[in-house]
Amino acid sequence: MLCVSSVYREFEADLQEPETNTMGSKLKDDFEPYWDDEKDWLCTVEFLPRDDPEARSFSAEIIGYLFGYAHLTNTRSLALLGDPDANAYELLFSFSSPEEKEQFLDLVRYNDDMGNDYIENDFMSPTTEEIMKARPLAMVLPEDVVTHATVIAATLCASIEDDRAAS
Repeated sequence: MLCVSSVYREFEADLQEPETNTMGSKLKDDFEPYWDDEKDWLCTVEFLPRDDPEARSFSAEIIGYLFGYAHLTNTRSLALLGDPDANAYELLFSFSSPEEKEQFLDLVRYNDDMGNDYIENDFMSPTTEEIMKARPLAMVLPEDVVTHATVIAATLCASIEDDRAAS
C-alpha cells in the first residue's frame, strides 16, 4: 500500500480570477469538488508560524499523523487556508462509514501528542462553504510542511504495514 498522496501543483501567471496558495503564487484550480455530497466531516485548525520553526515542525508532525491516520482508515483529507495573517490552516476529514471514523478517532486518541483533548477541543464540524473551498493538502499547505507531513505519514503507514506483515 502506497501511503504518499499523488497530488500536483500547477502554477499559472495569467489566471482571470486567481486562487492563491499560502505563498501568494497563483495556481490553477479548475476542478469541481466532487466531495460535496459526503455527509460526515470533521475539521481542525493547525497554525504554521513562519517565525517559530519548532512550533511549525510540531504542527507539521500533527498534520502528518492526521494524514497517515486518514490514509489508514480510508478517510478523505483536505485543507484550506483559514486565516492568512495567523498562518492558520483548516484540515478537513470526510468519513465513508461510522466504523472508519471511530478507527480514525481511536488513532488520534492513542497518539500521546493529541489524545482525547485533541478530539474534544480541536475537532469541529466544518461549514458547507469550507467543504466546497477545501482542496488536497499539497495544493494548500506550504511545501515544507507537505514534505514533513508526508514523511511522517509514510513512516506511520510503513510501520503499520510492517506490524500487519509480522502478525
